[in-house]
Amino acid sequence: MSPVADAAVRAVLGSFAAGRDALATGIAIEALAGGLENESCRVTSAAGDWVLRVAGPRDVRFAINRVAEFQAQNAAAALGFAPAIVHAEPARGILVSEYLAGAVWTRADARSPAGIRALGARLAELHTAEAPRTIRRMNVHDVLAHYLELPATPAAPISREDIAARLRWSLATYRAPPPALCHTDLHHLNLVGTEPLRFVDWEYAAVGDPIFEIAAVIGYHDLDAEQREALLAAHGGSFAPAHVTRMCLVFDCLHALWLDAADGWSSLSSERLAALTARLTIDPAERRR
Repeated sequence: MSPVADAAVRAVLGSFAAGRDALATGIAIEALAGGLENESCRVTSAAGDWVLRVAGPRDVRFAINRVAEFQAQNAAAALGFAPAIVHAEPARGILVSEYLAGAVWTRADARSPAGIRALGARLAELHTAEAPRTIRRMNVHDVLAHYLELPATPAAPISREDIAARLRWSLATYRAPPPALCHTDLHHLNLVGTEPLRFVDWEYAAVGDPIFEIAAVIGYHDLDAEQREALLAAHGGSFAPAHVTRMCLVFDCLHALWLDAADGWSSLSSERLAALTARLTIDPAERRR
């Protein structure tokens, strides 16, 4: 890491007791690959093995509430789904969590038969866990409205008009299922280990629609019909396939809107870009399972 980043890490550690203990024993800092907005590093010392995350400056743009993130991750950690929180300063976007031993999943892992079964079963456990009343509630309509009100990106491969048309179709018969604790952003880089599988990066977590969560997994990993059926079966098979299909389109629309907001279309590989744009250019009325 650069000297400035190193100094920032030390300043954060110096602000809480366990961090000062780590500084006193000596620390090793390793930069970690992050998303488009946040910066993260691993901090290792005799006092602990941690991940320190500093949020980017655009939380309002992305409708991220850091107090809600803290509450959700804290609850999920107590349930065994998330790393324990060591220190948090929500107002500054600072979060220090335990480092989870185990490999971060690859895209191939998330698309493999074994990975699909493991993820579906683990999501079923998350979605049936009792969520504390303090966890925020997520309404899909509210999230979509927020992103639709942001300015469109002229260079986006999908027009805002096309996205809005597909949302009107997919939400026409939307009925939210019983709410459940959801991570809501489960791409493979947020999946760690296998026994047990745990999830990191809880900034979008909420009590919300578990079908939307399933749709996000499908959309992020471009699962085909057979893979989707396997995921639903591992989750328990209680969701109607037609409803899942509509939610998959809703998630693809939201993903496109987020990429617009983040100016992040270039972050997609050519394969993923082609898959997403292909799904969003199909006439919704022609969609099948």
